Amino acid sequence: MRQQLVIAVKEQDYVKRLADYVRDSPFSEQWQLTIFTHAEAFVQFLKSGYPVHGIAAQPYMLEAAAGVLPEGVPIGALVMAPGQFPAYCELLQYQALPGLLQGMASIMAPAVQGTDREQTVQAITVYSASGGVGKTTLARQLVHTAANNGQRVFYVNLERWNAMDTWLERGAAHGDEGLSQLLYILQTHPDKVGEWLGRHSKRHALLRADYILPCSNAEDRMTLQATDADAIVRAVAATGQYDLIVIDLDEGLDELHLAVMELSHQIIWLVTEDPAVQRKSQLAYQYGMQRFGERFRLLKPRLQLVVNRSDGQLHAKRSIFKPACAFLPDTAVMGKGAAAVLSSPPYMAAVERLYRQLVKEEGGEPIANG
Repeated sequence: MRQQLVIAVKEQDYVKRLADYVRDSPFSEQWQLTIFTHAEAFVQFLKSGYPVHGIAAQPYMLEAAAGVLPEGVPIGALVMAPGQFPAYCELLQYQALPGLLQGMASIMAPAVQGTDREQTVQAITVYSASGGVGKTTLARQLVHTAANNGQRVFYVNLERWNAMDTWLERGAAHGDEGLSQLLYILQTHPDKVGEWLGRHSKRHALLRADYILPCSNAEDRMTLQATDADAIVRAVAATGQYDLIVIDLDEGLDELHLAVMELSHQIIWLVTEDPAVQRKSQLAYQYGMQRFGERFRLLKPRLQLVVNRSDGQLHAKRSIFKPACAFLPDTAVMGKGAAAVLSSPPYMAAVERLYRQLVKEEGGEPIANG
């Protein structure tokens, strides 16, 4: 998992140059930037409780947020000259960007030590702007493929209407210890989350991966916040037991979806050849750009457009927001539950190719961070 570095500077041109430089530098593998140019938005973000691993801000921004700055988070003051704001570690705002970033890295060094286990975990989110396009089918097959390739995989389903009981083995989808209880532990006993996951995570024998049961109280999922989803994924990563987390999202596009996408190293955006499905994806993408701006734009390198139930012939004549990276055939469904997907050799082979493309297995590299 990348660290969340918050930058608060009033000059928009400055932060754009900084963001562009970070995106094309090795620091893009370490940091996820969240940028503010207005003090009010910066303060509101901190009040919302989003996870933050480091802050670099101008003095007036820090003064405006004095009452809500998170404890224990490394903070750097971006100053014009040394000695202007000695209450924090000072960084010259206007200096060569490599030197500035090295200074930020030094300030954030304690946070790096605290997230070593998270850094080894990759996260892939499967998303679609439409229902019924085969998203959960793809997520299951991706889980199975990764497990067959030697990865330790955890499956997280964050759909509002979680239908895991339709494909889990009989009795495996029922119980009192699911996401509702995990949320309670995260809020009341965060130091015991790892122990709780160790005792209550389930194992799917056929998919060869672990998972957690849905919310026992539907209201818990309906009121789930972005910070909750972020905490769930980070809790799984922090166990140190997994190499890959596959996250199954529903078709909304709000702060929760954005938070999960920002945690993800790759985001599979699934469509079909259906013009209505593709139009919905266009509209959702445009909405994401309008509502979330720079945060959403920074996700684009990680968005991987995949066309399901397609041989690629029709889609080649259409354009959504980027070229498709893979085409998946319709599944020849035989059997029930998870076995239905695993009994379709063409689909399995196509997902295997997609998996290798995502993790760049041939080059021996981890999933790209965008």
